[in-house]
Amino acid sequence: MTTMGLQTISSTSATRGDGRSFIKWAGGKTRYADQLVAAAPPYEGCYWEPFMGSAAVFFELRPSKAVLSDANPELVACFRAVAQEPELVMAKLDQMPNTPEFFEQVRRQDPEELELHDRGARVIYLNKTAFRGLWRVNRKGQFNVPYGAYDRPYYNRRTLLTASKALSDAEIREADFDAAFKNSIKGDWIFLDPPYIPEGGYSDFKRYTSGQFHDHDHERLAEAMWEADKRGVFLMLTNSDTDATRAIFKGFNVHRMATRRDINLQSAKRSSWDLVFTNYEPKAHQEELTLF
Repeated sequence: MTTMGLQTISSTSATRGDGRSFIKWAGGKTRYADQLVAAAPPYEGCYWEPFMGSAAVFFELRPSKAVLSDANPELVACFRAVAQEPELVMAKLDQMPNTPEFFEQVRRQDPEELELHDRGARVIYLNKTAFRGLWRVNRKGQFNVPYGAYDRPYYNRRTLLTASKALSDAEIREADFDAAFKNSIKGDWIFLDPPYIPEGGYSDFKRYTSGQFHDHDHERLAEAMWEADKRGVFLMLTNSDTDATRAIFKGFNVHRMATRRDINLQSAKRSSWDLVFTNYEPKAHQEELTLF
């Protein structure tokens, strides 16, 4: 096994330093954020992203008013740390060696005993050094992904500082998705990227919190969407291309989006399709959108 050292910690490259997230998240929309933003509704209110993940669409959109939320307390703490204390987060990361031994120490830490910037650095460190960048916890909420032995920077300074600036104007909450629906009003836009309905392989990685996202949660989500639709809230949902998905979210406009699943160990299965549901017609004709 290759051991990595401190020289791999940071990157000052100016390449694509703006408009993207500082972490990669399983199922994140970094590759497709520009296409999803191109299909945004003509909203004039608040942007809501209740399944925050890497918040790729938020960073691409750069809305003037936004509420980001997630049920994963560590992810929320990380985003708050980057928003409030980016220099401290980066300084902490600069002290964290990329070795199997140190990884095990960090993995066993109780995050609730850490300062905010330490907690944020821990999430970024584990995201960059764990196997395939997965975030998976057991029923006790303990991180249980093995070491990945990757020789790559923990952060790009320009990217992280740009993300910090964008996040400083957003509200970041730890909450179940239904909070966004309870507080959204007519003219707002809710972008939804929940754990996908399983279709095998990558889709089975869904324990990002001590609980899981089950079929009844998707049904609960669909009900909340219909209630928000009645109030004039704009909605966009991404999910897996399965019969179950089409049945649960039946009635919304649906488009197919070509995607790639790097988390799948078999390269032949990495190419696939997502479904994109909306309660409005995208501003561009669907055939003119590259991925729809």
